[in-house]
Amino acid sequence: MDALLSSLTLFIIVMNILVILWIIIKFSLILWTYYLSYYFKSGPEWCGGPNVWAVVTGATDGIGLAYAKAMAEKGYCVLLISRNPEKLNKVKKDIENQYKSCPEVRTLAVDFSKSNIYVTIEEVLKNLPEIHVLINNVGMTYRYPEYFTRIEDSKNFITSIINVNINSCTRLIHMVLPQMEERKRGIILNVSSYSACFPTPLLAIYSATKIYVDYLSRALNQEYAEKGIIIQSVVPYYVSTPMIRSPKTSFLIPSADKFVESALKTVGFESRTFGYFPHTLLAFMQNFFIKFFIGNDMNMKFAFRKMKRFRKRCLINKINV
Repeated sequence: MDALLSSLTLFIIVMNILVILWIIIKFSLILWTYYLSYYFKSGPEWCGGPNVWAVVTGATDGIGLAYAKAMAEKGYCVLLISRNPEKLNKVKKDIENQYKSCPEVRTLAVDFSKSNIYVTIEEVLKNLPEIHVLINNVGMTYRYPEYFTRIEDSKNFITSIINVNINSCTRLIHMVLPQMEERKRGIILNVSSYSACFPTPLLAIYSATKIYVDYLSRALNQEYAEKGIIIQSVVPYYVSTPMIRSPKTSFLIPSADKFVESALKTVGFESRTFGYFPHTLLAFMQNFFIKFFIGNDMNMKFAFRKMKRFRKRCLINKINV
């Protein structure tokens, strides 16, 4: 009996040591990714120049706009793709005035909720000398959390959200990846969502489309990493953007510019990134402690309660989100 207790005690001690070592290694990697790698000039080679393009979808506000400005600052020619021509022209002028390192800015107005747009997009992309960066940011979510059978205009909504969140990302990767493979260089950043970490009731379709983006990105990164191509899944928690009614910024909710500045430091280091240090800490807590020790269903239940409260507020106040 004493021998059994001694063995059990030794096992517990060894497991505790291993867990502590794992946590230390994990946090060391996080520290390197978000802070030290930048100062040591590590990471991918950004190849901005007069004939080298960055293509950004959903580029007129929020995270997409922040990525577009970041690419302009790095010296890329930038193709802005979004739905609203007036907003596109405004962003084009703003970037041209603010970022003199950006050789050229072009715009393309298309509605990603439609399926008949890809011939037009492909013709435009064919006329660009080299696409080194593709940022698939365009996204669509619910007006407010809702039960599956109560979604307004559900037939059109389902078609639109799948077109915007899944088809756009897949089709644009399919267009640009062959030339990247031929040149043996390229960077593709696909903006998923924190809701891809576990099912999110009342945002069920949105959550499902974002796990598609996450899985597609990580699988393709594995396929093409040895060919010099980086494909990253970006999995942000809340960021202050119009999509979520632009909440006040805080420790956990950064501005879009601050988030993108942080997320770009992870390119080349993480195939799947939460992009922002506090988001990474939150994910660590939920994915390790809750998921590992209690189970992922608990995360889903927490999300369900939160979405029900949000839904109730929206319906009471008749808020358009």
